[in-house]
Amino acid sequence: MLSTSRLSKLSGLSQSFIFRIESGEKQPTLETLRKLAQGLGISLGELLGEEMLSEPQSPKISRIIGNIRKLPVEQVDALDLFLASLSSSYAVGENPLTVQAINLKNSAGDGFEMEVVFSSNVSAIMEHRIPDGTNRNMAGFHLYDGEMKEIPIEIISGSKKMLGQRAERIFVIKPKIRLTDGRFYKLTISKLLQANNYKYLKENHTILFTTREIVDITPYNKKLCSPYLSLALEKSNINSGDENIPVNTEIRLTFSNNVITKAVRDNNLHCFSLRSSKNQIVEIDVIMGDPDDNSDKKKEIVIRPQQHLLANTLYILTISENLQGGNQKLLGRDKAIIFTTDETGAATAGQGGVGIA
Repeated sequence: MLSTSRLSKLSGLSQSFIFRIESGEKQPTLETLRKLAQGLGISLGELLGEEMLSEPQSPKISRIIGNIRKLPVEQVDALDLFLASLSSSYAVGENPLTVQAINLKNSAGDGFEMEVVFSSNVSAIMEHRIPDGTNRNMAGFHLYDGEMKEIPIEIISGSKKMLGQRAERIFVIKPKIRLTDGRFYKLTISKLLQANNYKYLKENHTILFTTREIVDITPYNKKLCSPYLSLALEKSNINSGDENIPVNTEIRLTFSNNVITKAVRDNNLHCFSLRSSKNQIVEIDVIMGDPDDNSDKKKEIVIRPQQHLLANTLYILTISENLQGGNQKLLGRDKAIIFTTDETGAATAGQGGVGIA
């Protein structure tokens, strides 16, 4: 049996590389298979199995194989990588190309610009991998005004704009006409946008914006959208319409952004009120965690009534539209959570609140 060391010398491949192929960590290219076959002293057909190479093929596949055989080694390797990535990029669970950040810029000299940052190289595509890839990606951006009239744009790669490290992941969108402050505009990005690693965006993206802020992003992606969009209530342990709520309940609220940071803490303490359906005000404690906490608790606020609530009574918790996130975005409109307490006056053991005499 031929040792790995001997096979390495005969094939010209490193031992570590051969180990990675044997373990399945590395997929060999066609040229690598040729070298392995040469080192083993057998034909490529014997290495792969003659039956694999002799399976009947359709005329189209036979023509493709014939064209592949005419390619130089480096192009065969590139094609091999492309086909492997193409098949995996559509597989369930594989990570496609994604939009990672959007930056709006306004300056007296350059006017309005939008930087769109992707997860991989989209603006400096290697020609031998995807011919004319960068230009084809540029054709995937379109800008419209509120009446869906297309606005001419200049698209600049991050590398040409000298945007520094990872500039190849960035496209800069620059309208050729002046945009009007306060009006809505829509940028669309084609799902056919392709990265240098052959991954596609897979979904059409739409960014609704003004010259000052991003209003909406479709499809919604929590990680991408949270820094830009209005503050939102994401979760509550009590929802509108809930009944039989313990009279000593506390309401735990989770928002889409940091709501306890020092910059907004004082404002947010005054953004909650609780009253009964008879308009009786309930005194509450608004409980926030440590503003320096880096966990998701910085998105949480607990509302704790200072006394037990009345049994079988409807209550309304109102969250003010002025509640503010650490990204300076507001809730935007009042939010109400309406619930009814337990008709027997049942309480939950170990929870806060003092009984009403």
